[in-house]
Amino acid sequence: MRIKTAVLALAFTLASTASYGFLWSSQRDLVSIFGDIETKGADKNTVGELEGYIENNPKGEHTDEALLRLGRIYADKKDYGKALKAYSDLAGNFPESRFRPEALYEAGHLEYKTGHLEEAKAALDAVRSSPASTVSLKVKAALLFKEIDSVSFGLAPRLDAPAIGVILPLKGPYAQFGEEALNGALMAADVFGVTKGAFDVIVRNAGSDTASVEGAVNEMADNPRVVGLVGPLVSTTAFEAARYAHNRKLPIITLSQKEGIADGEYVFRNFMTPASQAQAMADYACKTLGRTKTAILYPQNSYGTELARLYEKEVKVRGCEIVKTASYPKGTTDFTDQMKRLFGIQVKERMEGRRKIKEYTSTIDIDSLFIPDSYDSVGLIAPYLDFYNIKGVQLLGSNAWNSRKLVELAGKNVEGAVFVDGFFPGSKRAETAEFTARFKETFGHEPGFIEAQAYDASYAIISTVRERGFDREALKAGLRELKDLKGATGSLAFSERGEAVKRLYILTVKNGRITEAEPE
Repeated sequence: MRIKTAVLALAFTLASTASYGFLWSSQRDLVSIFGDIETKGADKNTVGELEGYIENNPKGEHTDEALLRLGRIYADKKDYGKALKAYSDLAGNFPESRFRPEALYEAGHLEYKTGHLEEAKAALDAVRSSPASTVSLKVKAALLFKEIDSVSFGLAPRLDAPAIGVILPLKGPYAQFGEEALNGALMAADVFGVTKGAFDVIVRNAGSDTASVEGAVNEMADNPRVVGLVGPLVSTTAFEAARYAHNRKLPIITLSQKEGIADGEYVFRNFMTPASQAQAMADYACKTLGRTKTAILYPQNSYGTELARLYEKEVKVRGCEIVKTASYPKGTTDFTDQMKRLFGIQVKERMEGRRKIKEYTSTIDIDSLFIPDSYDSVGLIAPYLDFYNIKGVQLLGSNAWNSRKLVELAGKNVEGAVFVDGFFPGSKRAETAEFTARFKETFGHEPGFIEAQAYDASYAIISTVRERGFDREALKAGLRELKDLKGATGSLAFSERGEAVKRLYILTVKNGRITEAEPE
């Protein structure tokens, strides 16, 4: 039975690779065999040579690769018995092989074509549950599994299943972030879970090029199955997508931090913004920690300048004081001048035997220092406090601090430092812990910030549709009225302006580890 992707219950478009794409091998004789297959085709002689190589090297370093190629050759020749044996030998004899998930998927496909539905589902389920499987392969397995499920119960695949549209950068420099967001969206749709994708996910690529965005949004808007959109990530395309979606009255939840995107009754945004970081950090520093006299040291780039401006505003709103500010150019490694100006460092020299000892004293009353920069810059700045004998100053930071390398670089100098982020997989929040556990089980690694944000955006659409019905106007109204949705990052709601309202994570360094700060 030929698979017709047009009727797959989970619509997902991915670039496919050629069945006989050359797989590199360091074995010269195997390279020669593969080369002959590429140039001359899989004739009787070359297939015999390949089988001979496998027989003579049953546990060879590259035999798994040879088995995958042999299985594909026999599948193409419609000799399904021999193809399945090759795939089975690979899966059974090479459990750690990087080719094993592909062999299992192709075996499942062949079992389906030959009417062995339960065997096909078992092979595909192994692909879906394997941490070694790529996201695209897991999705393909989920597609086929869902079709087989409908066939095994005598049902036709549904053409009217509700769907969410996802517009992400899946090629180019932002592809990694796009795939991370896709992981979160697929988790929300439960593609790999118990319901096996009650909601479909339709994906289109959109990087930083705005030309393709209008077509992608209009395609989604013209599809009656698509109730709402998630994405894009890149600010330029997010603006365009939001504008086109609003004009087509298609609800969209963007994943960009750029201010001003959530402008329109059909437009929402679920992402951590500079403003939300500044508010959360100022609130914790002023109210929870009681730090009322703050200094700001920031880099002269858009990230640092914007966060410094917003943090100063939020601190003053809470009745606290910005005592001093200083900035530095990109690439600065010596912060002597900035630290001396901020803290009014005075030096006193004394002799100890033949040695001249310098003693430093801070003359400006400052109880906290906010540094909106990345962990590597903080790793250079933090030791200056100890060097200049600056005591009792609380280090405060932004989400760019959240890396294990922060502690590796700065060590004891960042012990007790406090910073903010939009997600923390080690959080004690019940919703976050549950999401993290499910994600690790599915993908084999911890989720990050982008995965969590995309999950929550997709889950907000799906849960609202389940409650209010499959209707775009109902979805728009439901998102506007959403309260206390328990997602990956905790409780989620949207403001009147379509901005996500949520409690960010306050993190600290404790005993050399980044952990969630305990409420004071």
